[in-house]
Amino acid sequence: MDITKIQEFNKRWGIQDSLSYGEEFRKFKVRVLNIFREVDAAISEEDIAEFCQILGIQEHWKAEIYGYNRWSENVIDALRAETDEKKFYFLLQVIAHFSMREKQEKFSQLRKAIDLSNINLAMTVKNGEIIFHPRGEEKLDEKLVEEVMSFLNPDSQRHFIDALRFYQQGTPQSAVKSAESVRRCVEEFLRFKFGNTVGLEANIKELGTRLKQDGRDPMVRNIIFQTFNFLDTYFNENSKHKDGDINESENEFIVYQAGVLMRYTNKNIR
Repeated sequence: MDITKIQEFNKRWGIQDSLSYGEEFRKFKVRVLNIFREVDAAISEEDIAEFCQILGIQEHWKAEIYGYNRWSENVIDALRAETDEKKFYFLLQVIAHFSMREKQEKFSQLRKAIDLSNINLAMTVKNGEIIFHPRGEEKLDEKLVEEVMSFLNPDSQRHFIDALRFYQQGTPQSAVKSAESVRRCVEEFLRFKFGNTVGLEANIKELGTRLKQDGRDPMVRNIIFQTFNFLDTYFNENSKHKDGDINESENEFIVYQAGVLMRYTNKNIR
């Protein structure tokens, strides 16, 4: 059962859902703890050590009084202790990096937990890599994240994944890195579509020429061409030299806008 069905039931029965966002996150955290209650036993000691290094925390191992048998609760304890929403999502991203017994099943359960929870989190899986990012609008994510991921070539897809990963971190520095990854994604995507190795500016001009040759509507053609140009200018001023000032909403806009443009290009340039 997903959150839509729960909302429909509540509506039929006149149940008012008055939970605060903090309470919604608390419930999601409980769902995660239920799913990953034995996470330490499912990953290797080397990965547990790496987890502690990434977080900058000291390893603690429990052992029987007699004998060598020891076990870890480092990962589950970190999940239990974290109260900051974004940092909690970061822990999930770190865990997703490791090999794990029954990993597919666990993260399938996690996807259901996300669907059940009214929180700002979405999970994208492409070629076995799991990326967490802000939920945004469900239909936008479906068309401009999931669908775009499906047609990108490996080089541009790698940069798009980086853009989502940096976007998820939610800092001014990561927003600049995200925008730069979007720029690299668009650049590599157009190179792939046109079969060349020229830069973004040259391929934007090539795109305009192709659309004109194909007889596309002049107004739509101009919108596409100018929007690509505006993005290129934005990248040059903010991300290409890694010295821009980009906030979270601008970062989100850039990711979605690039998705719109690449989706249109993919459908109309053969």
